[in-house]
Amino acid sequence: MLRHAVWFLLFGFIGSSQAQNVRKMDLSACIDLALEVNIDVLLSQLNQEQSQIDYQQALWNLGPEVSFSGGQFYQSGRSIDRFTNQFVQETVGNSSVQLSSSWVVYAGGSLRKSVLRSKKQVKASALDYQQSKQNIALSVALAYLQCLQTKELVKANESNEASLQQDQKRIEKLVQIGSANEGLLLSSKAQLAQARAQKVQVETQHQSALLNLKNLLRIPISAPFEIEYSIAPAPEYTVYPASLNELIDSALANRADYQAAQYKVEAAALSMGIAKSQLLPVLSVGGNLSSIYSDKALNVTGYQITGSQPIGIVQGTNEIVEAPTFTYQTQTIDFSRQMRDNFGQSFGANLSVPIFGKFRAQNGLKSAKIAFTQQELNAIRIRQNAIVEVTNAYQSFSNAAMQYQAQRENYDAQKRNLEFVQKRFENGQSNYFELQLAKNQELMAFQNFLTNKYEAALRNLILDVMYRGNLQLLKQVP
Repeated sequence: MLRHAVWFLLFGFIGSSQAQNVRKMDLSACIDLALEVNIDVLLSQLNQEQSQIDYQQALWNLGPEVSFSGGQFYQSGRSIDRFTNQFVQETVGNSSVQLSSSWVVYAGGSLRKSVLRSKKQVKASALDYQQSKQNIALSVALAYLQCLQTKELVKANESNEASLQQDQKRIEKLVQIGSANEGLLLSSKAQLAQARAQKVQVETQHQSALLNLKNLLRIPISAPFEIEYSIAPAPEYTVYPASLNELIDSALANRADYQAAQYKVEAAALSMGIAKSQLLPVLSVGGNLSSIYSDKALNVTGYQITGSQPIGIVQGTNEIVEAPTFTYQTQTIDFSRQMRDNFGQSFGANLSVPIFGKFRAQNGLKSAKIAFTQQELNAIRIRQNAIVEVTNAYQSFSNAAMQYQAQRENYDAQKRNLEFVQKRFENGQSNYFELQLAKNQELMAFQNFLTNKYEAALRNLILDVMYRGNLQLLKQVP
């Protein structure tokens, strides 16, 4: 997934061969795409993977460490041959191999606490990843609903423009037969021009909403893009089904960032324990297996007497004592025999007691305590913010829901009034100005109704998703 997302970000969403194909996407597809390409989500996923690696490493740190080394060395110049203990003036080649192992038996509990801390960090990073996905999903849902709202406004203004065009044609005919004056026609044209200007304005708003959604999806601005339009549902209640206290409890239980903060506090507490262990002794055991080979390790295979040499005199008679001199025939001891003969083993334990380490451990403990306090305060802050956010969101929903119901009633009334005035106008019982007034009032009522409808839908969605944990609703709206 990460590799696909990186290539997506580098080279764009739609290739040149697809430039003429308009891609229509519903809300579910938009959310899925945003989760694939959003940088914050991808970074959170990488953090989660890194915490898994750190946890696995902490588990491996509980076991022994084994290493193997081997080398070939050449020494030239005057040196002592380790096999003859004589000075030699030549190049000596040595081969050595070594297998060693060490195991920390006791380190003040730091290794075990490191495993527990890494486990907490894994859970925290998973929740951070979940929170980042939830945030981007909600942002996409809100942007998607904004597109639906502006699209409905565009349709309403198009309908109003079409109606005014019909009125203007009717008035032009009346002017031609002398049943209406020029002022009425000019008024009709002014109304039509105003309607067209309003339509351009809402079309611009719709394009801005689409652009905002494309930016969230990392779709190039020049790429064709369209969404599946439908009618967004609005709540039919003015009092939310759950109480404020229930929402607060649900928010604290379902908000991933608050749960992650709790795990981070627990991890920080374990970090204090790890810092304390730096003041305690460390006991480890280890062993070593080694052997060596030299090309100057020789076996005597034969000899010859080549003469004699004086080695001393007899005391009293001063007679010279001579000893024979020999020439030896030798050969290098083969590799396998040298490795067997020089094979060595060692095993032991090591105890390291900290006495004075320039106060590194003490200052590390102080830093760990500060980090723990910071995590505690962060968790408290998230809790306080959650309570304030839920309270504000609850009140905002109540206000939006009541305004939506009031605007809906107002729109129904204005629509019935327009139908009544339209019939009177067609029967000659009402003038054009009364009709235009009714139309303007109906259009304004519809725009207010639509604005409050989507406001109520958004506020209801926030309560359902963010504070009641019903994430599936994101892909069901509308």
